[in-house]
Amino acid sequence: MVVNKEPSEFSEQVALCRRLHKSGVVFFAVPNGGRRDYVEAARLKQSGVKAGVPDLIILTPPPGYVGAVVELKRANAKPSDLRASQGDWLREFAGFGWLCVVGFGWRDAINQLKAGGLDL
Repeated sequence: MVVNKEPSEFSEQVALCRRLHKSGVVFFAVPNGGRRDYVEAARLKQSGVKAGVPDLIILTPPPGYVGAVVELKRANAKPSDLRASQGDWLREFAGFGWLCVVGFGWRDAINQLKAGGLDL
C-alpha cells in the first residue's frame, strides 16, 4: 500500500488561511468543494453556487488590483489539475482587475500573493 505523505488540499488551505489571518488580510473561503448528494447539489445550484469559483476571495487589495482570488491545489498537483471551470473563473476575475493565483500548496500561494504586492 502506498501512503501519500503530501498534505491534503484541506490542510494546505487551513495553513494558508492561518497565514492570511495572522497578516490581517480580509478574506473568506468559498465552500464549493466536497461531496453532496444530488438533492443538495441541485439546491445549491438553484441558490447561486457556481462550479469552479476560486477557493479564497481576498478583499484586502494588493496595489493596483481590486482584490485577489486563490485557487489552491495540493503542493504535488500538476497544472493540468486546474479544471476548465476554474480557469474560466480566474479569467473573469482577472478581467475585473483582480490578482489571480493558482497556488500549488500554501507556501506557493503566499509567494505568489507577495509577488503580486500583498503585504504578508
